[in-house]
Amino acid sequence: MRFAILGLAQTGKTSLFRILCGPQTHPEAYGAHIGVAYVPDPRLEELARIYHPKKVTPASLEFLDAPALAGDPDKDATVFGQVRGADAFVHVVRVFGEQPNPGGDGADLETEFALVDLDTVSKRLGKLERDLKKARTPELELEHRIVEKARAPLAAGTPLRAQDWSAEERKLLSGFQLLSAKPLLLVLNAGEEDAPHLEQLPQKHDLGGWAGQPGVALTEICGQIEAELAELEPADAAEFMASYDLRESARGRLLHSAYGLLGLLTFYTVGEAECRAWAVPRGTVAVEAAGTVHSDFGRRFIKAEVLPWDVLVEAGGLAAAREQGRVRLEGKQHEIHDGDVLYIRHGA
Repeated sequence: MRFAILGLAQTGKTSLFRILCGPQTHPEAYGAHIGVAYVPDPRLEELARIYHPKKVTPASLEFLDAPALAGDPDKDATVFGQVRGADAFVHVVRVFGEQPNPGGDGADLETEFALVDLDTVSKRLGKLERDLKKARTPELELEHRIVEKARAPLAAGTPLRAQDWSAEERKLLSGFQLLSAKPLLLVLNAGEEDAPHLEQLPQKHDLGGWAGQPGVALTEICGQIEAELAELEPADAAEFMASYDLRESARGRLLHSAYGLLGLLTFYTVGEAECRAWAVPRGTVAVEAAGTVHSDFGRRFIKAEVLPWDVLVEAGGLAAAREQGRVRLEGKQHEIHDGDVLYIRHGA
């Protein structure tokens, strides 16, 4: 799952990218970079204490640091073309310095998204109408109806993620990679003076309405402090946070917000070789989870032994959990729950 980080110049978006992903990044076209951020997971740490594995691998998210926006659809066309394939967006807005306007900055990007999408949809409608004059097929009529439905809110400047769509409609629209249909995480980047009361920033800047919108999440961060924290050892980091009256790093909160925005859950595979967390969409079934671990496991799936992570920790291992009758044997269509541990049985 990939997030594209967007923002005007001097908002701290590239600093946020480095805070999330560290120095290990890879260059992409137009000067953008991509990196991987690992999601903090105390449950995985508990499981690793049982197995003492050679490797511990948390779930991860990809982030792309796009070039700075100019605030003009024509000038930003190249950036939008580059990030169109992302699964969701992180929009970094400034709440430090002189006269910050995070609500206005957020609304401006939504307007740009709607204008770009309206152009895409209008062009498609034009082609559909020409094709329908040649032959009226059920497929063309269905697509025309859905695309026409999308045009109305876009013309009013309303993002498509705020609309109700059926599964069929979402599937068709996803092929157009419409910007305003994708989930959005609005990140308020604050100065040091606001660090002790980050949670008050949405109210201070009248942004409470953003959090209630469909497909939108909001979180706060002090990029300057988080950048310094990223370079400290854990003991020093705790002391540093205490000096700012911070209970936790905002990095983990941001990653969990991003994780939840995409509707992801975590399941685990464990053993002496590796304990690993896997991120999958809610509604994933056992055979799909097996295919996430390895494509051969999905093709040759037989059954999965399943138990909650805390049950495994309490039992002290799979063998004890089996003896206690706490392990379930599930088939292909068993829906995975957050925190499940899977032992996958598959054919040779």
